[in-house]
Amino acid sequence: MESDKKEPEKSEKNDINYSLYADQPEKLFPIAQEQFNKNKFEEGLDILEQSIILAVKKYGGEDKVEIAKFYNKYSDGLLQKLSLPTTDFLNLQENEEQESKNKDEEESKEKEKEKDKEEDEEKSKDKEKDEEKEPKPSGNNIEDDQIAYENLNMANILLKKYLKEYDDKDPKELDEEVIKYYLLLSDNYSLFASLEKINSDFKKANEYYKLSIDLAKRYGNKFSRNLAGLYFEQAQVLDFDPHNCLLSLYKSKVIMEYYLQKEIDKANLNIKLDIDENDLNLNSLSFDDKKVFQNKELIENNPDLIKASKDNCDLEEFIAIIKDINLKIEDVVLELKEYDTFLKTKEQMKKDGEKQNCFDTNIDMSKVMDLSKITLIKKKRKEPTNNDDDIKKPEEDSNKKQKFE
Repeated sequence: MESDKKEPEKSEKNDINYSLYADQPEKLFPIAQEQFNKNKFEEGLDILEQSIILAVKKYGGEDKVEIAKFYNKYSDGLLQKLSLPTTDFLNLQENEEQESKNKDEEESKEKEKEKDKEEDEEKSKDKEKDEEKEPKPSGNNIEDDQIAYENLNMANILLKKYLKEYDDKDPKELDEEVIKYYLLLSDNYSLFASLEKINSDFKKANEYYKLSIDLAKRYGNKFSRNLAGLYFEQAQVLDFDPHNCLLSLYKSKVIMEYYLQKEIDKANLNIKLDIDENDLNLNSLSFDDKKVFQNKELIENNPDLIKASKDNCDLEEFIAIIKDINLKIEDVVLELKEYDTFLKTKEQMKKDGEKQNCFDTNIDMSKVMDLSKITLIKKKRKEPTNNDDDIKKPEEDSNKKQKFE
């Protein structure tokens, strides 16, 4: 972001008096998000840009660690814009242009209402001709992609410089302010991952998710919904690695089952899920391990739980999320089963060939198994899913009390 812009005052575009936020520029974040929720991305980004300008003035420079969260938020806004499907983006652009055009026409009529009608119509025609000459953007803006990267990179530089002296210390010895910046760094890596996912570089996205998860586990609550969301998001980019995809989905499910158990206890239900917190440290998980679906039957078919969930929105929410994760796990398990069958059949054919001293390394794999099944399963696993915000909740910011803590 540029630092030589004018100090923000009242904006006619957003009707915001920015001088009122000089002492707490972060209070502009939810206002910007309201604009994003309405698909008004330019308005939201303008608000976040002004928040950066205010923050730089408040903290005394762009190189202060406090500015990192403002770069982070601006990048988050850009990623929300970039995440729109191309068709939606084009429609959004057209709608914004039409709204702008309509607004300009209304203002023009208001200003010129006392003038001659013929003069007013002539000006309107000239204006429309000028607008037709302007090129329209097609697809996501590459410049937005680069700006998002630069802001994330700047936030990373500030955070890593500040945290360098604390990296070798036990997290238990650190104060909340330092922990807050480690969790912000985790979130920054998560946004890097989202950017790589948008660019379809899933391996690089996975590496960023690993960094984000490691920091979240070390400096945050290992049963946080934020961490469950990170595991879930990581699973979505692990199309090339179904074994680790299964592991990530399982860990996300374990955390959500933990929250479901908390809600079950609050409802005074005599139901106990089998939850082992050590499972969050697993490095591998076999698709046929009984752990994979150990609570599935109880959660989906227990009559007391079903009855209670009808009148308890929290129970209903957790059950729905866990069911969704289980469906995705089932897809991955099916894929792994098919691949396991393939490997076993191939190995048997190899052994049989060695016995006859005529093993042909160029096996016709179509005779071994139908590999198209795996492809179909992968495609199914890659279909759009429920918004992962259902798993990852904003109330888990480090400065807020967690729901079940």
